[in-house]
Amino acid sequence: MSKKLLAVALLPWAAFAQNSSDSTNITIYNRVEQPLTSALAPVEVITKAEIERRQPRSLVDLLETLPGMQFGSQNGGIGQNSSLFVRGTNSDHVLVLLNGRPMAQMVNSNVDFSQLPVNNVQRIEYIRGPRAAIYGSKAIGGVVNIITTSQVNTAQVGVTTGSNDYYAADVSINQWVTDATRLQLATGYRDTRGYDVKPANSQTDRDSFDSKNLTLGIEHQLNQNWTWDANFNGWENNLEYDFYEPVWGSPGSDSNQTTTYQVDTGIRYQDELLNGQLNASYGEYEAKDWNKFAGHQTTSNTSTATTRIDGLIQYSYSERGNVLAGMDWQQDHLLARSTANISPMRDNTGVFTSVFHRWSPVSLELTGRVDDNEQFGTHGTWQSAIGVELPGQHKASVSYGTAFKAPTFSNLYGFGGNLELNPEESENWELGLGGNYSLLDWQLNFYRNEIDNLIVYQGGNVNSTKNTDALIKGIEVVVKAETGLVHHTLSYDYTDAKDGNNEGRQLARRAKRKASWTGDIDVAGANLFAQALYVGERNDSAYSDVVMPSYTIWNIGARYPLTQQLTLNGKINNLFDKDYQVVDGYDAPDMEFYVGADYRF
Repeated sequence: MSKKLLAVALLPWAAFAQNSSDSTNITIYNRVEQPLTSALAPVEVITKAEIERRQPRSLVDLLETLPGMQFGSQNGGIGQNSSLFVRGTNSDHVLVLLNGRPMAQMVNSNVDFSQLPVNNVQRIEYIRGPRAAIYGSKAIGGVVNIITTSQVNTAQVGVTTGSNDYYAADVSINQWVTDATRLQLATGYRDTRGYDVKPANSQTDRDSFDSKNLTLGIEHQLNQNWTWDANFNGWENNLEYDFYEPVWGSPGSDSNQTTTYQVDTGIRYQDELLNGQLNASYGEYEAKDWNKFAGHQTTSNTSTATTRIDGLIQYSYSERGNVLAGMDWQQDHLLARSTANISPMRDNTGVFTSVFHRWSPVSLELTGRVDDNEQFGTHGTWQSAIGVELPGQHKASVSYGTAFKAPTFSNLYGFGGNLELNPEESENWELGLGGNYSLLDWQLNFYRNEIDNLIVYQGGNVNSTKNTDALIKGIEVVVKAETGLVHHTLSYDYTDAKDGNNEGRQLARRAKRKASWTGDIDVAGANLFAQALYVGERNDSAYSDVVMPSYTIWNIGARYPLTQQLTLNGKINNLFDKDYQVVDGYDAPDMEFYVGADYRF
């Protein structure tokens, strides 16, 4: 695709940009490419260069300092269960996409970010606030798009070793083999002996983790307007964890194996006026748990699959506006669950349309969607946003959005499941303010999210999953600044997430206050960074009085290019060896160090 065609197609969005030189484009906002600065909602982008600077061992390590994000259920270190809460909503209220397509793990539960491979990630786009009018069910708190494809022409190998007998090796090749065809291969392996994540448990041993993954991709430009691509992503993880102490009978499972793969393909068309695409994907997720002393005959198994077809077309009727229309069909299937003699399947069909227009200095966007869920009927969602350019490189926006989410198969049929659950529905108001100066950018967001029929687990094994109501109010502050050689990124979140049917109690594992700071400096050819994360007090569960204390951890790291091809790196997590727990009874990692090297061909 020529640069001229792309520029013409993006003209309606470029009109709202604060800085016309900003070349960062995103696809997460409306599922089509547009400038980041045109989005009428808060969006964060993590590039491959930033990922390399942070040297993350997991996606939790990479994402935990982002505004609005709290990993409130971390049962230990690398590979251990980690659930993400976005703006105080439930862990399955963030829609997780892999290359723009929903992941099969979300069919039955939330996505465990500690289990996802980070070595093959090229880019992450993250939007806060409801996006159900564009994406459908689950997008109540936000959307995270994990992108493994890349246009960069590189070949690279990397090795890392560190604490708890950690070692990793990665290989990636991304090459244009002809002027029109790009091939991609990425694979990696990591292993750690870990540590005893639940020291008070009678099972005193190290809890290990290993993972291997593979990414394959092809992209071919058929002509000036048409492009086709196909991708495969798969990984297998093996994890040891500490079982719950038995009240009766034998202890529970202490070993887990998860296997995930997704294949997708799509064709795109673009000219001066039209932007269209048609995509198809299929993914499977399987999790097996067993007790290693009792043997595999104790295995419990959960397996899910997602099949999806979606398409959209955008027509730019002038330089000031465009209309967008699309549809998607998704089939969720619970392939196997050993704890229930049932194998349900359900379809969801959605159609949506959106219109954007700009009357300088005001921009308006309206989006509406209708979903027909085979199990829970028809639901309509919509969102609207108004953006205003203000003097002095300032802008303001006001938005309103609704969302819904059908109960997962786990909510209905799993441990504590309840067949009488109703779908969750939400209404979200948001006010955003921002400024963009030569050495300082800032954002200030106020939001109010009212969720009816919020699904919560209240303890017990019979119909203990219930509907409740929740009111979540919050403030986000994000500042990016330059002071001499140092680039600073600061964020602060205040999240008041009240359970309306539990005496206004703060929802479990959501801290009211969270803050982070990251400082980057390039000196003598090296990149140095320091990072601090503060998480305030939070209730450990909805049905106990345990309050987890606040904690602050520091990380530091460095990268140094020894030659044009060879780069050395090192990182220390939990620099001051803070002794803390995110979840009651589960120790967080002590101070950890990692060293490694990358070689580019």
